[in-house]
Amino acid sequence: MSLNNDDIDRLVTTYREDFTPDVEQGLRRLHAEMTVVRPLPTRSRPTSRRRWFSIAAAVAVIVACLAVFFLQGDGRTHLSNPDRAQATFTLPDGSSITLQQGASASYDPTTYDVSARDLELSGQAYFEVHPDATRPFLVRHGGGELRVTGTAFNLRTDGALMEVEVSQGAVVLEQDGKSMQVAANECGLIAPGQPMVHKPAPNLNHHAWRTGELKFDHTPIDEALTYFYDNWAIRCTWANDQACHYTVSGNYRGGDAGAVLADIAKLGGATLRALDDTGKHYELSGPCTE
Repeated sequence: MSLNNDDIDRLVTTYREDFTPDVEQGLRRLHAEMTVVRPLPTRSRPTSRRRWFSIAAAVAVIVACLAVFFLQGDGRTHLSNPDRAQATFTLPDGSSITLQQGASASYDPTTYDVSARDLELSGQAYFEVHPDATRPFLVRHGGGELRVTGTAFNLRTDGALMEVEVSQGAVVLEQDGKSMQVAANECGLIAPGQPMVHKPAPNLNHHAWRTGELKFDHTPIDEALTYFYDNWAIRCTWANDQACHYTVSGNYRGGDAGAVLADIAKLGGATLRALDDTGKHYELSGPCTE
């Protein structure tokens, strides 16, 4: 039924001035006559695949940064690469350091780039040092020290050993008051109680963990095998200590280290065998065609 204005006026005049509506009773009657209508479930707007990957990538980057850049109670800035193939960081002076998996470095942010650029390294890393003759770049490990003013080089530490291979410029290795300059395409090694080693490195094979490239030019097999340990901690020994002696030539880029070792073995008529499933232990056996 619909009401017009006259109907509303008549109803209004019938109410007494002292009329008080029973609000609670009215609400109970209203609720009794109401039918509850449940809304249909709404599907949330799906996140696009592109947006999902963007979010996931951003989270991954944040997690990775938290994993490899942190401060400790000692007040030093620590850089670490626990599980990535390579991790590159820019230092306060503009120099860069690329850490191999498992490597770490640290420096004091309050003194770095003041009178010197002082850094400690554990593991293996590649450096591109911003030139600055007034503030030398120092890397310390064990009892040894590497000093440069601007250059690019690969530095490996193993125990108290320091081994540097220079790709640009020159560096100076110091130990027990003695020093040795290592220029581009040269390699230098210092270890406690051992004489300093200085030799040519025309192929920069100690950079292979980063570049993925090994170059051999009539390289003795024993020397060629050392690069697999120095770069990837892959040990390759001779069965029964019966080593073959031959030279290796060839360029290898990328690929599986085990496949490269197998090819090198064939060059001398040897056979390669994996000692376990880690890809880190191999054995060579003859007969050899020396």
